[in-house]
Amino acid sequence: MTTPSRMGTREQILDTALELFLAQGYDATSLRQIAERLQLTKAALYYHFPAKELLLLELTRPLLDGMGRLVTELRSAEDHDPRAVLSAYLDLFIEHVDIVGLLGREPATLHHPDVGQRAHSLAIAIQRQLAGVDPQPERAVRTACALGVIHSAAQIPPGMLAEQRDIILAAAIAALGEAVPTQSAQRK
Repeated sequence: MTTPSRMGTREQILDTALELFLAQGYDATSLRQIAERLQLTKAALYYHFPAKELLLLELTRPLLDGMGRLVTELRSAEDHDPRAVLSAYLDLFIEHVDIVGLLGREPATLHHPDVGQRAHSLAIAIQRQLAGVDPQPERAVRTACALGVIHSAAQIPPGMLAEQRDIILAAAIAALGEAVPTQSAQRK
């Protein structure tokens, strides 16, 4: 349960909504349950979020905005290091692992045009930028596999995900067909 703290009401609502969405599912969670958990009136909750959909949009915004920034950076760069791109993408997934997990488990979130469809479009844009212009079939498949490694990281328990980051990144780089830097080369 979210306890009163210095955190603002809006942040408490978002934290509680995410907690309930993860525990019982997006569809199964009502605004009434969120209000009750926080000991708020429904009117107080509706003041901040008049619809459950707005909670979903706000919760997913940091992940989706991060993906959007990555696409923008890739499009504006003349050249990019595929290892650095995979690393940045993986770090974004690790930072927002709860949201990535929610999107992966909840069909209602994936079908939302401003959430699931946007996430899919951004992932495809990252894949296209990483594969390059008019890639050979092998490069296109390797790029899809490398991103698949990162996407599958959502299935790893959150506590283990950060600990195993280097292994996940090495697997993604290997799928791409790039040389995996050795531990000593990574530290330089």
